[in-house]
Amino acid sequence: MYSIFLVDDEELGLEMMRDYIRWEEMGIYVVGTAGNGREALEKIEATQPDIVLTDVQMPIMNGIELAKNIHECYEGMQVMFLTGHDEFHYVKSALNVGAVGYLLKPLDLNEIVSVIEKVKQRCEEVRMKKRSMEAAKANILKELSYEKNVERAADLASSFSRLTRLPESNRYALALFSIDPKEAEGGRSLEDCIGRLVSFLDQFFKAKNLEVVFVPYKEGEIGVFMEASEQLGHYAWEDLAEAIRGTLDFTVTAAVGGQDAELIHVHQLYEGMRVILNERFYEGTGTIIHANAVCNQFYSEHIPPFARKEWFEAINRLDFEQAAQDLHRHIEGLATLRIKKKIICDWSIDLVDELLEQLHEAVPEGFKRAELYHSIYNALTLNEIEDLILGTAENAVSLLGERFMDKNAKLIHKVRTMIDQNYDQPITINSLSDQVYLSPNYLRSIFKDKTGMTIHDYLTRIRLDKAKELLSDGSLKIQDIAQRVGYESTSYFISLFLKNQGVTPNEYRKNI
Repeated sequence: MYSIFLVDDEELGLEMMRDYIRWEEMGIYVVGTAGNGREALEKIEATQPDIVLTDVQMPIMNGIELAKNIHECYEGMQVMFLTGHDEFHYVKSALNVGAVGYLLKPLDLNEIVSVIEKVKQRCEEVRMKKRSMEAAKANILKELSYEKNVERAADLASSFSRLTRLPESNRYALALFSIDPKEAEGGRSLEDCIGRLVSFLDQFFKAKNLEVVFVPYKEGEIGVFMEASEQLGHYAWEDLAEAIRGTLDFTVTAAVGGQDAELIHVHQLYEGMRVILNERFYEGTGTIIHANAVCNQFYSEHIPPFARKEWFEAINRLDFEQAAQDLHRHIEGLATLRIKKKIICDWSIDLVDELLEQLHEAVPEGFKRAELYHSIYNALTLNEIEDLILGTAENAVSLLGERFMDKNAKLIHKVRTMIDQNYDQPITINSLSDQVYLSPNYLRSIFKDKTGMTIHDYLTRIRLDKAKELLSDGSLKIQDIAQRVGYESTSYFISLFLKNQGVTPNEYRKNI
């Protein structure tokens, strides 16, 4: 539909035009009214109608003066005149100031329909021209966002300047909006979300009388360029964030408030905003991330220690709430220190790996593990990684709870935990059976039944896994490693390693 603004100093006539002409049937809606040209100009600035229908003779500012002002200030806005037969000499003046048509009083419905159809065609031509212009500007800005060649950037800047009729030295700011991937699910296509976001932002900036250019970047990401002098302040961005949360049924994260730049340096502007948007990993989704809040961040590669032993103990006693609290405190610390994402992912997978090993599953579900690791590496935020770890911990607590309902399973879990924690000490079947008050033969039987392997095989696997970890430390001798994992005889350790791994410890070390 197209919008129309009505201007007439006769109040009754204005009401008749507004209320009794069937505008909706013609694809038109009335966006506002005014009693003279000056009042109309003020309201037109706020409403930005497609069409203005104005009386010619009015006090304060007549229709001719109003049309001149509109023609100078608003490109593409169509003006129509209302005139009586005794004022027909004004029509020529009206056409000279860019009017597209006129209606004679008293109004005739058939005449209105005929004239409006012609005006709507002009409006559609204006819209198509504007869309074409906006697309051309968006394409140039997108190219400039990736273009580092100075000469090519200068050519693009010159082309953009010709389209906007602004100097090439004009400076621009960029806000980067990204639809949070998981929010584009539940039957909503990403394209639909993008369309709704752009429509919403378009209305928001128009309400503030700001000219912006929307540039689609990678999937789910929209750039909003504006003249540097028109950048929004901190509170205006927060108002926008609140409006998005209250209107859209999906979340959006935005990077705002970055440096402005001339056209030839737009690629630096874009790269800077991408860095700010990547802060979503630490800040979470559905937020407005301000450049000044992250510009002095220090990104650490040294992850602080985590009390793993106490964490695993909480899980083993089925205290999920304590485990969740301990993990959350640690994750908050990682966010504060801005530990790099890859380091956090590696740490998380190592933690999950150890947790899954402690569950002592006879047949590890390799596919599910790989899927979990993939989810961790592809997590958009640190909170997502925390949720993935907690999900595994919750499953562990549930599984352990079920096992503890089985007396034998509980005993075997205890035996495996003793081996895990004391693999470097002399361990025999007799010493283990004494601690769980079972005969050695019965312990052998139920251990094999519950785990699918013998106690000796399990002990060997744990010791050799630890040995492989120690072999990455080149300062340790093979003899030292053998003793650290519970083997007094170095030669026996080497032969056992060769039998199980297919290579000697030294050969394994060379291939690390």
